[in-house]
Amino acid sequence: MKIGKSLHTLNLFRSFLSIIINKEFLIFLFFLVLSGGFWLIMTLNETYEREFSIPLRMADVPRNVVITSDPDSVVRFTVRDKGYMIAAYGAEDAFRPIYADYRLYTDGHSRGDISVADLQKQIYLQLAKSSKITSVKGGKLSFLFNFGQHKKVPVHLLGTVVPGKNYYLAHVDFVPDSVQVYAARNVLDSIQTVYTKRQYITNFTDVKEMTIDLRKFTNAKCIPSKVKMKLYPDVLTEESVEVPIEAINMPEDKVMRTFPSKVKVRFVVGAYRMRSMPKNAETKELLPVDFRIVVNYKDIESTHSDKCRLYILNTPNGVRNVRPSVNTVDYLIEQR
Repeated sequence: MKIGKSLHTLNLFRSFLSIIINKEFLIFLFFLVLSGGFWLIMTLNETYEREFSIPLRMADVPRNVVITSDPDSVVRFTVRDKGYMIAAYGAEDAFRPIYADYRLYTDGHSRGDISVADLQKQIYLQLAKSSKITSVKGGKLSFLFNFGQHKKVPVHLLGTVVPGKNYYLAHVDFVPDSVQVYAARNVLDSIQTVYTKRQYITNFTDVKEMTIDLRKFTNAKCIPSKVKMKLYPDVLTEESVEVPIEAINMPEDKVMRTFPSKVKVRFVVGAYRMRSMPKNAETKELLPVDFRIVVNYKDIESTHSDKCRLYILNTPNGVRNVRPSVNTVDYLIEQR
């Protein structure tokens, strides 16, 4: 059975070789290649137009000058020529950067406008004599500058940062935490904060470090344009503390007593922040520092209820989801 299959395969191979060696097939193949070559030559000899881009750089900028708004980094232009030249221009790194001389285009105060005609002359130096530029699309060919006016501006995070389950974002560090912003005086006066590019970072439980770009300003430049950012997550824990109840808006001739006089307040806090909260030296229990729970005498005057409502006026930094164990308490009004 296996011998029969082998013979069949051998016969198929012989038939394939006979087709290839067949004289008529070789003649057909020769003329096919020849006609393809003629077609390619005729195609490349046709005239075509195609858009290309070339890098644009600023040159001869003095040391005391800061470019606060750069021109576009590329110039787009359309070339008309034979197909073979268009194909050659399409090769990688076919064009070297062209340069805009700061001293030629500045107005000496705060602005410069680059001449499209000058850019076109530089592009022609890299083209064949047969090539013709039909259009130049420079985009933004102006630039703004100043002579060193700047100020230090703090960096803030922009975006959404959500640590993993049972964690919260305890702290954010930037290195550097402020950057120098260069701009005209009226622009500098309007800039109070530099924000990062919008971030979306989720589901992390360890310190996360990354380098991020700063958002760009119109007509202003940040130096540096990137900062290192560290995100510090912390484990959430639920705690409680007893806080005295305080009466507010009381008439001078009256005293309010609440029952109870203290109320337990529950809250969620990070483990790191928890370690820094003040505690009783003997019992190690949390002290109600910076918590303020009040009852408002005006509520009693308006409602005449036998219970008064509790309000949370102040809480320490870094705690969240603060809530008293009860929302109302009994009270007694006494005359002084």
